[in-house]
Amino acid sequence: MSFSIRPIQASDKDEWLALWTGPDSYLEFYESIDKVTDEATNTTFDRFLDDAEPVWAAVAVNDEGKLIGFATYLTHRNTWKVENTLYLNDLFVHPKVRLGGVGRALIEYVYKRADELGCGKTYWNTQFENHRAQLLYTKVGKKSGFLLYIRP
Repeated sequence: MSFSIRPIQASDKDEWLALWTGPDSYLEFYESIDKVTDEATNTTFDRFLDDAEPVWAAVAVNDEGKLIGFATYLTHRNTWKVENTLYLNDLFVHPKVRLGGVGRALIEYVYKRADELGCGKTYWNTQFENHRAQLLYTKVGKKSGFLLYIRP
């Protein structure tokens, strides 16, 4: 299977929404469809297209021009560095095309964007139980040694 990676476009919204909230989607995988409002989803998509926002998305597109995956990422300040830091917020590849290099290509695209944006650090997190993703992540990154805590 061949595919390409490119920045998201306004015309991608319906297909991105299907990957985001539809059957076999990102939010379904994380059992979070009821936790993310339509307003948050629409605002997020609008931010991808707003040059004033430090939030972006890249999409993986197959030979037929259909979206098969995405990565969302943002930059923020860091108290330990002068340069901004890039956070890979979401990474998703449709289950039917996993293990074909799409996830790795999306991460490599984000790494390239981090370099272009002058970010001194790139990081992401995943669930402890997401073992399949971790098989890839240990090939393209390294564990930080930190645990993530959130406000209850």
